[in-house]
Amino acid sequence: MTEMQRRASQLYSVLTNKRDEIVKKLNDGTNFVALLQNQLISERLFDWKNRQKLAQVGVPFDNRDVMLDEIQMEFEFLAEQNWQLHMFASWTLDLLTRGPQINDSHAHSTASNLTTLADQLTKLLFMLISQSFVVSIQPEPVLKTQHKFVTEVRLLIGDKLGIRQHLVNTSVTVKIIAEEEAKLLSSTQMNHKDMCVQSKTVGSISNDYEKMTMDERGHMAAKFNNSKLTRIAHRKPPPKGATADMKCTVNAQAATDQKYALLFHISPFQLGNLGKFDVWTLSLPIMVTVHGSQDCDAQGAIIWHRAFASVSRSPGTTDITAVAWKDLAHVLQHKFTLFTGARRQLSDSDLNYLSEKLLLPNVPDQKPITFHRFAKQNLRDDVSFSFWEWFFAIMQLIKQKLLKFWDEGWLVGFISKQDASQSMMMSSHPTFLLRFSDTQTGAVSIGFVCEDDDGQKVPFHLAPFSIKDLDQLSLAQRIASCPQLKEIRYLYPHMDKDDMLRYFDSEERNRGGLDSPTGYIQSEIVMVAKTTNKPSSTSVLSGGDSPSSLSVQSKSEWSPGEVVRPSASMDIGEDLASILSSSGLDSCSGQGDVESLLGPGFRAQLLPQPLQHIDLSFVDSYDNSAFFRHE
Repeated sequence: MTEMQRRASQLYSVLTNKRDEIVKKLNDGTNFVALLQNQLISERLFDWKNRQKLAQVGVPFDNRDVMLDEIQMEFEFLAEQNWQLHMFASWTLDLLTRGPQINDSHAHSTASNLTTLADQLTKLLFMLISQSFVVSIQPEPVLKTQHKFVTEVRLLIGDKLGIRQHLVNTSVTVKIIAEEEAKLLSSTQMNHKDMCVQSKTVGSISNDYEKMTMDERGHMAAKFNNSKLTRIAHRKPPPKGATADMKCTVNAQAATDQKYALLFHISPFQLGNLGKFDVWTLSLPIMVTVHGSQDCDAQGAIIWHRAFASVSRSPGTTDITAVAWKDLAHVLQHKFTLFTGARRQLSDSDLNYLSEKLLLPNVPDQKPITFHRFAKQNLRDDVSFSFWEWFFAIMQLIKQKLLKFWDEGWLVGFISKQDASQSMMMSSHPTFLLRFSDTQTGAVSIGFVCEDDDGQKVPFHLAPFSIKDLDQLSLAQRIASCPQLKEIRYLYPHMDKDDMLRYFDSEERNRGGLDSPTGYIQSEIVMVAKTTNKPSSTSVLSGGDSPSSLSVQSKSEWSPGEVVRPSASMDIGEDLASILSSSGLDSCSGQGDVESLLGPGFRAQLLPQPLQHIDLSFVDSYDNSAFFRHE
């Protein structure tokens, strides 16, 4: 009997050692999976999302698809490793429960450790699947009601774990919620059960669901190509007792400062015996406009967010209210190229000119530029528009009317009236210059030099031309037809005017020439400029140098002008204008205990030290209860 107990004790020691080895290897594997998963989600996926955000202000992100495919491969790898570890832990635990039901402290300890590991792996898998649901194509930052938008969501674990068969009849729905609601969702401050159902929608979307499909590249995605925002909820009215001016201010802020988010939700699906998955994701914060006049303010708010806000909505993240000029200049440079489609980027001299609009002169220690200064505060005391309104209108002007001028360098653009006058005066030959007005939004002015009665050079700046003015007569036509510019050969500094005009079709410059079949002859609008203080009796048709300001045009067709006040220059006049602008093991009862069975020589060997701690704090930071539920 004693010999049998001795041999049984030896065998049991081997068994306990093997159990310990298995538990240790499972623990090491779980720890390794947790480490890789944390790096994948907190670093690689976060970086991809941040670059996706910056791409919406024009920062290049050419390899976004390749990078996301690489991230998907890592999600798939971790899903497989997790599943294998989970199955092995569950299988080992099942073997323990099927063994002799005796009081075995080591078996109890092993079962408890295996149960803990299985729970940790389940928690990691839930997080992995929920975080793999991403917006692969973000909607436009500013959505317009009654206009279609395009977006796409993707499940990065692909068809691993047989998820595809669970999603055969599964749809992805989209609805629009307030950004405040999106932050509550992300911070899980709402009831976890049916969170997405509880979320309050603030608008209506047509074609608000799509099927999850898998393409030949292994992308499991839902594409929304025909969805339309049909309605957005009205904002709250201002408090009672407010003045009329305050009401206007509150309404304006409510219409252009309210952010929203698109909430995407996959129908709950079962995965093995792990429970139901309730997976959702959010778009980046978006703005909504119901009228074109709101576009400028909405674009200003969203560009600031895309450039400087965190991609995360987690608690503790604060909005950036002020930034250094160099950071803002970098964003403006990219936004300018993205919006206008121009090949020519903003130069250092352009950016220096822009900085003068926002920074105090001759102050070495400049304060950061606030969003209020950037998009809300008037550019100067004598104008009624902000820096962003002025810059946005210039981008619209270039995109719609002056893109060729800008790309070819024919348009200096960002230069002050005084500097333009000085540059033209110092030129060795007569030149004219094209610049953007800084007293009127979205307007271009022609500056040139004429000689007065005493033969002295005098700079002139024509009243600025808006998009509406250029609709009536293009800038090329104005240059070609203006009598004062006919004798000026060079566009500043030394570009041949005729070479520039050849780029434009002759039909655009001279509308007509052929007799009309109705017997009428076609006419053309000719731009003239008054460059003398006294009215001239010389007719435009006779080729006089100083034609009447009315000429062929009526006075109503003239743009409001700018006052020219350099020394020795003549004023033309000014009329300011402005535009409106996101198990435990069941305790077993045995017939005895292992010590009594193996004899007095046996001593139970527990693990010399606890299992290595697995850091799952990063999982808790995402609060997976927001992503899944057991039913």
